[in-house]
Amino acid sequence: MSILTLKDIQISARQESFRMKHYFIGVEHLFIGMLELGSGLAARLIEMHGLPVEYVIDAIRRRTGKGTSQRTFTGVPYTPRAETVLGIANDIALSAGKKEIGEKELLEAIFEENDSIPIRVLGHFGITREALATLEQLPPRTTASVISAPALHIDYGPHYEVITPLQDPHYRILRKLFHGSQRITIERQLTGGFTSAIVLVVTPTDTEGMKDAAVVVKLDHADKILDEAQRYDSQIRVTLPQQTARLEDKPATLDGSDLAGLKYTFIVGDDGEPRDLASTLATMPPDELGIWIQGELFPSFGKTWWMQTRPYRFQVWTEYDWLLPPLLTLETSDASDKVVMTLRDPIRRGSVRALDFGSVVHVEGFTVHRVSRDQSTVMVSNGRGSESGKRAYKIEISGVNLAQDAHFRGEVVERLTGSIWRTRDEMMRMSIVQLSPEFKLEAPTIGALANGMQLPNPLLAYDALLDRTIRGTMCKIHGDMHAGNIMVGRRSTAFLIDFAQARTGHSLFDWACLEVSLLNQQISPKSGSTWADALSVVERIASLSPADKQPPVDLELQPIGAVRSVVSGMLADRQEWGEYFLSLAFTALRAALWDTLPHGARRASFLLAAYAMRQLESHSGSTDDTLRSGQSALL
Repeated sequence: MSILTLKDIQISARQESFRMKHYFIGVEHLFIGMLELGSGLAARLIEMHGLPVEYVIDAIRRRTGKGTSQRTFTGVPYTPRAETVLGIANDIALSAGKKEIGEKELLEAIFEENDSIPIRVLGHFGITREALATLEQLPPRTTASVISAPALHIDYGPHYEVITPLQDPHYRILRKLFHGSQRITIERQLTGGFTSAIVLVVTPTDTEGMKDAAVVVKLDHADKILDEAQRYDSQIRVTLPQQTARLEDKPATLDGSDLAGLKYTFIVGDDGEPRDLASTLATMPPDELGIWIQGELFPSFGKTWWMQTRPYRFQVWTEYDWLLPPLLTLETSDASDKVVMTLRDPIRRGSVRALDFGSVVHVEGFTVHRVSRDQSTVMVSNGRGSESGKRAYKIEISGVNLAQDAHFRGEVVERLTGSIWRTRDEMMRMSIVQLSPEFKLEAPTIGALANGMQLPNPLLAYDALLDRTIRGTMCKIHGDMHAGNIMVGRRSTAFLIDFAQARTGHSLFDWACLEVSLLNQQISPKSGSTWADALSVVERIASLSPADKQPPVDLELQPIGAVRSVVSGMLADRQEWGEYFLSLAFTALRAALWDTLPHGARRASFLLAAYAMRQLESHSGSTDDTLRSGQSALL
């Protein structure tokens, strides 16, 4: 650990001030200056609590906010609070017989002043002055002084199959998560759904050779893992049934890596290894699965989640636009004199769709949704309204100079300029082209069911739905309830894992996700992969009567019948199904565009989206007039 001088810190703080367009130096700049130098006490303090330095820097930047390009004063003055902190640090240095302030004195002064933005952020993460005192008692972190932990042996269970290969950083995270164990056995890799995460079932063995209960481990980008842990603590923990998966330990992170991991433990009396519903589908008969969905899954979480529905009137884009590809993909451009449009709230998609490749646009007032430093890419989104609404209208901008201009999640950008590389419509068409469609992509209809029902082309029909207003219900939802995130214990106990998308939102979204997951993982694989096979599957689903309380005659469809039975009790209007078909349309369309799914499943999902959009005409009673009046656009 090197000793940072005040001069080093001040230079780094000044650079941070300019990146943030503040043009003054506050305590937040001094603290980030210490962190960005990366080799001192401040960085070690953060890492000791299992947090990446960049994650804490982003949290401080979000609290601080960004300035503007317009300066109202000359020079780079210190704020009164920063002056106070430096004065305290000077007193501490003099008391210790030192002639100059160092990092240690500055850190102690920040904690003693105790009212700055960094202190509030550290308090949120549970980092206190006592932690600093503990850190000072530890020996310096040098290569020679690091005591290696006993090697953790990693085995694979007999049922392990590779979905995503594990790399060295994944093994390092596993060793950190199970540092007190003698060995671990990776029993199986679960499907990660619509995310980049790797999800594993792991059985640890303690130092005495005794096997502990199996846990579920999730490995993903550090920002996503740490956000999920915070979301779990603030929104999910108190609403879970007593007997279910729990996130008990802190996430594990790696120095110098953007990877992190967490583990879900199971506190039920079940012995043996929990399995995800996706792997259970092969052995559980469809009629039993339907009974389990209605009798175990829904009641387990329904009391505090899905049974707590309340009226919710919303524009469709606020709940479902985030499922679609980015509205635009841009490359950073300096050609401000060639700008043809400025994009700001409210977005007018018709004007955006008319833009050509290479057109230069300004993006103003959007909120940063994600920063990929290794790719110099920033993703911005609407940033207003509900949690899903804040992620709507994503725009991806590549080639951003992150060393010159700091960007962080939650920042409202003053202006970014770029030339159009791809549009949403282009990305969607490219995804369907991969499936070798047997229809013209520009055709208004893409085929018909056996009863003559024409199926609208979702590529043309989806946009007309986004501005419609729907009268539905809202409640606490999981937000990614596919079969890989639903666990089944030995006594058929229902668990949910992966709460990264959990929020308050449209009640029916979870169940639309489950229906599409059942289609992709249970029904479609048994039905063939051609477009004709996919059409046959959708014709079978179309035979279901939403209002029918009896199990479907088609045995394989009984789980979907169970989903529909649950949905029937959650509709805003129990007699009208337009609310559900709208959710199903966008959820199925997302699956059709997801390139990690088999082609057969994607084809079936695309046709299911078309069928759901067609059904909106005859099941629109639960929607407002704005949706009913737009049905002609679907035909």
